[in-house]
Amino acid sequence: MDRSKQHRAVVGWGAAASLLILAMVAGDILLAAADWRVYLVVQDALAGRATEAEFTAAADFWDSVRGPRWFLLLVPVYAVFAVWMWRARLNAEALGGPGSQRRARAWVLAGWITPVANLWVPYQVVSDVWKASAPGRSAPRARLAVWWGALLVGTYVGNGYVNLLKDEFDTVDDLRRLVTLSTTSAVLDVVAGAIIVHTIHRVSTWQTQRRAEARR
Repeated sequence: MDRSKQHRAVVGWGAAASLLILAMVAGDILLAAADWRVYLVVQDALAGRATEAEFTAAADFWDSVRGPRWFLLLVPVYAVFAVWMWRARLNAEALGGPGSQRRARAWVLAGWITPVANLWVPYQVVSDVWKASAPGRSAPRARLAVWWGALLVGTYVGNGYVNLLKDEFDTVDDLRRLVTLSTTSAVLDVVAGAIIVHTIHRVSTWQTQRRAEARR
């Protein structure tokens, strides 16, 4: 059997990637909630309404949420998603032919870590896999553009948040900026996460169904 035509199972890897992505998004939401809690307690403290116990509880929650455990999720998220993406790409080639993919296979992984190219190559890879996998190749791809835009902007905002944490900040304005960045990042991550999880599910379903139909 021609290995280039061999179907690679993607449902299990897709489910694992989706769960990890959702866990990471949940961590971003918790982080934003913790920032808001501290900010509101500080505001109450300045107005003379917050107790020391409330401030301590908010600070403890903030410290627990912004610990390294959430950032450790990045490694398995990218690793499992990369495995799913690679297998889905091979299936897409078998379904649509090598000409259906604008980028060589190496870009499935290299596209994420190559400077400048990582601004658009991963989107092209996912978009081409989506198109080649869809029955009739008529599935609209506008949603993927929203995903990629949200991911890029969210990454930029998230980096701003991390850089602000590294600096010393001791004013309410600094804390307000921190809350704004974490909230914006969380909203964008929710949008990007929801779309890519939907994309993983649809591509996995399409490829599995088309494989089953071809074997009848």
